[in-house]
Amino acid sequence: MRSILATVIAVGVLCGTSAFAEAPVGAGKAYVGSEGESVAVIPLTTKGPKGEKQALLHVQGTDSEFDGKALLHTINEQSKGVDYVTQYKGEDFYTLVVRDSYGSKKYELWVPSRRKAISVSYDEKRTQALKAGDIYERYEKLQKDGTLAKLAAFNRKEREAGQQQGFTEVLKSMNDACGTKVTGTIDWKSVSDELIKRYSISSYCGGPLETLGKLCGSPVGKRIIGSKVKTFTCQFGSELKLEVKEGAVGFTTQQDASNQEEYAKQFFEKNL
Repeated sequence: MRSILATVIAVGVLCGTSAFAEAPVGAGKAYVGSEGESVAVIPLTTKGPKGEKQALLHVQGTDSEFDGKALLHTINEQSKGVDYVTQYKGEDFYTLVVRDSYGSKKYELWVPSRRKAISVSYDEKRTQALKAGDIYERYEKLQKDGTLAKLAAFNRKEREAGQQQGFTEVLKSMNDACGTKVTGTIDWKSVSDELIKRYSISSYCGGPLETLGKLCGSPVGKRIIGSKVKTFTCQFGSELKLEVKEGAVGFTTQQDASNQEEYAKQFFEKNL
């Protein structure tokens, strides 16, 4: 009986050791923030499809979508530091940014839904407690069940909704300033996936509305705009263009056109 038990224990130990050894991970490091936020960085011994260095980042305590997930990152080394980049909603997301600062290193953790970086620093105790193999197993599980693919995928409807909300806020601000009830729409069919990924559509389309709001700062401007502007439409096109007809303002914007605010100001002053 003792012989059999000893054999079972030995096999279990060997299997556990083998499973850990098979995980392509190096020695990890842990970094913590002032409010309990943390990120574990686990370098991988395998490289990406283009020969790039890779690492798993495990974020906790940030109240974001990244919490508790082991996310694959590309390591981009630069002369002044290192960027850890993952895919989030179809775009590159810089989760951990490391920069040399006056002889020391500055670590900034970025997560979705937080507009400011979280300053983190190296933690020896948490580093010693890291179990790189466990984090790799978590990564494999999330990869197999589709969680990571879903997190990385571009969501057009969600992106439109967020940009539409921003546009609606600009429109409301203009109506409040002018005492109007102007309605506004964006022609989303004119906005390609690449445009909505790279640019703030609400900022481009909201530019003329912000200009109208400023022109309403004078009694004369407020009276004219209140009587001549009833609807506003925006689309993306090959060149910058504004037109107004029977209370309908049509705006065609172009991502590379410069001085759009000044263009709108001159147009409205001349044509309203």
